[in-house]
Amino acid sequence: MPAKREKQLLVVLAAVICITALGIVISLGAERLKAARTDAAQFRDQIEKLERSIGSETQAKALRDRLHGELDVMKTRFYAPNEVNPYSFGTLIKKKLASLGMAVVRYQVIEVKGASILEFSVSGSLYSFVLFLKEVSESERYWTISSLAMTTREGAGGVDAVFRIGYEVRDF
Repeated sequence: MPAKREKQLLVVLAAVICITALGIVISLGAERLKAARTDAAQFRDQIEKLERSIGSETQAKALRDRLHGELDVMKTRFYAPNEVNPYSFGTLIKKKLASLGMAVVRYQVIEVKGASILEFSVSGSLYSFVLFLKEVSESERYWTISSLAMTTREGAGGVDAVFRIGYEVRDF
């Protein structure tokens, strides 16, 4: 009889082990399901935030079109790659200076880091030189003055200036 009793106890033990294992599996599954639901809720919130920040498709298209328009306007401020060279730009600057009554004492083309920059030495009235600087800053194209040294003449309102000027070429 002990053999039958031992068999019954083994069956009960096996059933308890199976039920316990099943309980552990269900518990772990429930935890994973809870974590997945939490993640899903967070992802839903993120999607809603992104959709609100992006706006509608028409708003996105309008923004894209506006940015393309701004880029086209910016492109017009740069010189095209073969539109101008240092010598024609130098002639343009000399004409501007002469039209304002400035005398060009010397000018030369300098290569700095692969870019051509013009160095001018000019003489004239301080007022004329200020007008030239104003024209440079208000130019339709991007011009840069990378260095400027001035000496004013006492009492005469004159100025001697040495400056480096360049232009921006579009590479996009």
